[in-house]
Amino acid sequence: MTPKVGVLSIVCAVAVGALAFKGLDIAQAVAAEAVEGAAPAPETALTAGIGADGGEAQAAAATEEGAPPAEAAAPTPEQCLTTLNSAAEEMGLSSQEIVVLRSLQKRREELDGRETGIETREQAAAAAESRLQEQIVELKKVESEIQGLLTSMDAKRDERMTALVKTYEAMKPKDAAKIFDGMEDALLLDIAKSMKSSTLAAVLSTMQPKRAEALTKLIANLAKPPANIEALQQKTPT
Repeated sequence: MTPKVGVLSIVCAVAVGALAFKGLDIAQAVAAEAVEGAAPAPETALTAGIGADGGEAQAAAATEEGAPPAEAAAPTPEQCLTTLNSAAEEMGLSSQEIVVLRSLQKRREELDGRETGIETREQAAAAAESRLQEQIVELKKVESEIQGLLTSMDAKRDERMTALVKTYEAMKPKDAAKIFDGMEDALLLDIAKSMKSSTLAAVLSTMQPKRAEALTKLIANLAKPPANIEALQQKTPT
């Protein structure tokens, strides 16, 4: 993002620069007047009697005076505001215009903060969307694996049912009928509908009349269309 320079910062910098130049001019003028007005003082007994200690003290004082000034402290908000007002007067700006500039600068900072927050939320949303897509891919992979297992289980179930049907077809009709008489309807129907018609007829002829009638109705109902969705779901193999 390109850094933005606030109007308040520019005005403050201009004011500080103007005051610095004025201070430099005043200091130079004072120094010139001091040099021109200074005259060597006559030596007196008092000045002549100053010993080496006094000279060293003067040298130390001169050294301290010639030392570089300490680094100036950062201006406080009140000082910056005073400088800003002075600069505004020099630039022809009123106090109301300064208030407007400060308000605009504050508004700019608020907008910058909102923009940063929006960018952060957009990045978080993009990361969440990326994780969601990864999870969707993983779920589809798991779904495919489960579907494959179900298909394999159905195939094995069909194989076992085919083998069971062949077993009952190989039995004597009388022996198969005894087993069919005590078998539950759902399993009995699964086996009977897969048997050869001739073999099933021989088994039905030796079954108990009520069980043979019930099995006949179950087989006949397979040919009827379902009356509603629930009946269709019951007839649809899972």
